[in-house]
Amino acid sequence: MTIQFFPGAGEPVVFRAALRLYPARYRRERGDELSAVFADSTAEGGRLTAAREALDLGAYGLRMRTGLTSSSTAGRLLALAAPLIAGAVAGLGLTQVLHDATGRAPDWMWDLPDRAVQFPAFAWYYGALLVPLLLVGAVLAGRWRLARTAAVALAAVGALGVALAVLTMPNVWLVFNKSCEATPQLFAGLLFALAPQELLRRPTRGDRALVLTAAVGGGLVLVAEDFYSSWVLMDGTAGAALVLVPLLAVLFAARDRLVPAAMGLAVLPLTLMFSLFRIWQSIGGVWRLLPVVGLALVATMVAGGLLHRGTGAGGHRSLA
Repeated sequence: MTIQFFPGAGEPVVFRAALRLYPARYRRERGDELSAVFADSTAEGGRLTAAREALDLGAYGLRMRTGLTSSSTAGRLLALAAPLIAGAVAGLGLTQVLHDATGRAPDWMWDLPDRAVQFPAFAWYYGALLVPLLLVGAVLAGRWRLARTAAVALAAVGALGVALAVLTMPNVWLVFNKSCEATPQLFAGLLFALAPQELLRRPTRGDRALVLTAAVGGGLVLVAEDFYSSWVLMDGTAGAALVLVPLLAVLFAARDRLVPAAMGLAVLPLTLMFSLFRIWQSIGGVWRLLPVVGLALVATMVAGGLLHRGTGAGGHRSLA
C-alpha cells in the first residue's frame, strides 16, 4: 500500500519530488518500476520511512544527473580519493594541534566582539580537529556509514567556519583569510560524502598505508602554507604550484589513471582557497585575480566534461 501524504494523491509528494531529480529519459523508462519498488519498501512504514526512502531515491537521481554513479569515471575517482581525503584532512588537523602545542584556540577567537559568537568559534576550531579523526578512524576500520556521517559533519564544521568569517570579520581581506582556514574541512567533507558508497570496500593493508601517507601529506601542506601565516601571502608562485600540481594530477582521470588523480583530488581541498588567496595578494587585487579564476573554472569544466563522459565497469579498484 502506497503511503499518501495528501488525500487523493496517487503517490507520495516526496516520491514525485525525488523522481523529478532523475533525467527525463530515465523517468520515462523506469518510472513505473521505481514507483512499485518505493511502494513495496514503504508499505509497512510511516511518513519517516517514506521520507528516508525518497531521500535515498532522490540522492541517486542527483548522482545520475551529475555523473557520480558507480559506473562513471568521476564516481570511481571519488571512491578512490575518499580514503585519501580523510587521511589528508586528519593530517592537517593533527599538524595544527602540534603547532598550537597547548591545544589553545587562536588568539583571534578571544578578540571576537560578541561573546555569543565565541561558542560557535570554538565549536568550529575543535570540530575541525576532532571530526577528521573520527572520519579517518571510520575509514581505517571500514565503517563507511559512520564515515559518511562524519564527512557530512565535517562539511558542516567547515560551513560554520566560513559563516563565522563572513559574519565577524570587518573587511573582505579578513573574510577571505579566515575562510581559508575552514574551506579544507568544507570541501573535504563534501567530496567524501559524494563518493558512491557501493564502491567503498573494507580497506586492505596497502590502502591503510596510503591513508596514513595522505595524513603525512596533509600535514606537509599546512607546513608549506606556514599555518596560513600572512608572511607567505606574497609568494604567488608557490601558491600557483599548490593549485596547479593537484589539478594536473586530477586530469590523469581523463586517461583512466585514477590513482594519481585520486592523490591530486585528496590534496586540492587543502590547497585551493589559501593558494588563490596568495595569488590574489601577489598580483595586487581581486580584479587581477579574475582571469586566473576564469581559467581555473574553464579547466575545471573541461575536466568535469571528460569525467562525466567516462564510464567504466563499475567495479572497485584497490588503492594498493
